Amino acid sequence: MAAAAVGTMAVTLIPGPAQASPTSPKEAKAAAATANIEVIASKLNNPRGLSVQADGTILVAESGVGKPGCAPGTKCVGLTGSIYRVKGTQQGRVVTGLASSAVAPTNPYEPISAAGPNDVEANGSGYLVLSGFGGGTDDRDKLGADAAKLGTLQTASGWVVGDPVKHETLLDPDWVLGHPANPEEASVHSNAWRFARNGRGFLVTDAGANDLIGVGFGGRTTTEAIFPDNELPAPGGAAAPSAKEKKVLESLAPQTKTVAADGTVKVQAVPSGIVKGKDGAFYIADMGGLRPGGSRIWRLVPGHRPEVFASGLTAVSDLAADKDGNLVALTLTGGFQQQGPPLPGKLNRIDIKTKAVTEIPTDGKLAMSTGLAVGPQNEIYVTNNSVGTEGQLIKITQ
Repeated sequence: MAAAAVGTMAVTLIPGPAQASPTSPKEAKAAAATANIEVIASKLNNPRGLSVQADGTILVAESGVGKPGCAPGTKCVGLTGSIYRVKGTQQGRVVTGLASSAVAPTNPYEPISAAGPNDVEANGSGYLVLSGFGGGTDDRDKLGADAAKLGTLQTASGWVVGDPVKHETLLDPDWVLGHPANPEEASVHSNAWRFARNGRGFLVTDAGANDLIGVGFGGRTTTEAIFPDNELPAPGGAAAPSAKEKKVLESLAPQTKTVAADGTVKVQAVPSGIVKGKDGAFYIADMGGLRPGGSRIWRLVPGHRPEVFASGLTAVSDLAADKDGNLVALTLTGGFQQQGPPLPGKLNRIDIKTKAVTEIPTDGKLAMSTGLAVGPQNEIYVTNNSVGTEGQLIKITQ
């Protein structure tokens, strides 16, 4: 998830964070309520982003399981990515055979974490799919012909609408952030995460490249924003993440690990969810290096500089807007521990006018949740257990 530019680029200075408003006693009481959670679908393969159509049909992007039979410790590409649809009482995969890459685990009990379809929406009589990857065009070429569409925005029938991996390889836009050279991580690193329509084109968040990419007519791509690092207090005076945090970060974005003289550490933005608000602005979340309190939500009016709308959240993996125009933010996890499972994730509602943050009760049931959408009745859908083949689509109502 990082990058360098060809030619001349004007660097936009972005204002500092605006802290999210504290929760009121009334909101705290509401957050303590019991959640109403229903499992809609299970046994999903690395489920990621999702979308809900006006008639209530739900689409889930499944990143697949790589290539079955791949040698342990080896990265292989298979055609196991898919789109899962829930329409009324009918559910199942409506598109299969999409590219999926994964390193085959050396431990047979370890779940397979794959890179493949990350987001999906209906497009006329078909579907648009955004796939993740984790590298540049050279890395993709080495994986063979089946990998050619990894990291692209494409139709399910195979037509490539835009190629963030190529954009990152040619421009590496976030080179301007001055990340120190590290032999363990490549500067060119694209991992497209989510997309949103912008007029006749699209905006794509690239979690690996720390930027927002515009995709226009004929596949033309533009750098619409570069998200700067966040500076946070180094936990316990040490910048090293936990073993589990490091493993997740390796699949998302390279991270600066040096502690500054003032005791702070810089963490890369890792942009994730994007949603268009009723006010016409786009709201974009970043994961803030997965550090507690490191996430920010940015507000971008097309043609203007992005500004931090809210900060202080943790590991925000996706964003949605409810029927009142307020934001709903999903956290991947509440934090990582050296021992034991990651802490449960959370759902928060952010008032678009006051920036007040209200936790939506989930009874601690969110585990490595990556995808979020709001349905026609203001119900909330989340992809849960999003690493491995035991993924779920859950419905949350209040």
